[in-house]
Amino acid sequence: MLLATPATFNPIAAGLKLSELIGSLSHALDITEGQPEGHCVRCCWIGMHIGREIGLDEHQLWELYYTLLLKDLGCSSNAARICELYLTDDLQFKRDFKRVGDSLPQVVRFVLQHTGLKAGLAERFHSVLHIFRDGRDIATELIQTRCQRGAEIARLLRFSEGIAEGIYSLDEHWNGQGKPAGLAGEAIPVYARIALLSQVIDVFQTADGSQAALTEVRVRSGQWFDPSQVAAFERVARSDEFWATLSSSGIDQAVFALEPGAMKCRWTRIIWTTSRPPSARWWTPRAPTPAATARGSRSTPT
Repeated sequence: MLLATPATFNPIAAGLKLSELIGSLSHALDITEGQPEGHCVRCCWIGMHIGREIGLDEHQLWELYYTLLLKDLGCSSNAARICELYLTDDLQFKRDFKRVGDSLPQVVRFVLQHTGLKAGLAERFHSVLHIFRDGRDIATELIQTRCQRGAEIARLLRFSEGIAEGIYSLDEHWNGQGKPAGLAGEAIPVYARIALLSQVIDVFQTADGSQAALTEVRVRSGQWFDPSQVAAFERVARSDEFWATLSSSGIDQAVFALEPGAMKCRWTRIIWTTSRPPSARWWTPRAPTPAATARGSRSTPT
């Protein structure tokens, strides 16, 4: 049996679309972020519906699409540091941390439940004390490492600056209490605002169902989330079909079909070395077609 190799694999002959490649990559990102398989794909389904509901244009929707699939690009960059600081498994740490809000009791409980559980008493006490004393600086360091690395990788992959900025600002909060830059309100890139909202929706709906997700985003509206985006999601959430697809085995194909039609990408060439010159491009957007433009003008993805 012949196996595809970097030297022989031809994505054009294979009929591979950019959305399918990045969608597949996103499943690996789910693992490094400690999330159930399909997390980034489900976030893309959620976020694209929100993006259309608030009236993003076709180009913005295309950039949002890849921001959502690639939002966790840098998440493996802080794994060793989490293990060092918290004396714990970074995957379980990341998985459970996504359910923690701004409540001090929640934060304290999380630290006590995830720090040095298998370490000696003295070592655990020292780690917990260090985290409580320097917690804000530690959180900023971990998030900045992840966000900066994720944005750098997006740029290396030749995605736009809008996508890179969306990834970098993923953990900014509407009230200005997020990280890494403490941006507030509309100073936060719109793709980042939608990505964070979509992420929390998926985490809570996967664990506890759609009503739990709606309750959580309403609680954090105006704190973590743009209230206008929360309102847009509430309108989207009235659709039973939206939730049914989100939980179905066909979610990957549904998300691949969501890639904005006027900006769908085709392969032009692949360079399989790390020495690609800065000007090299490995994909180009197709020119818009009347049919694609008509499809893109719909208010709700189908």
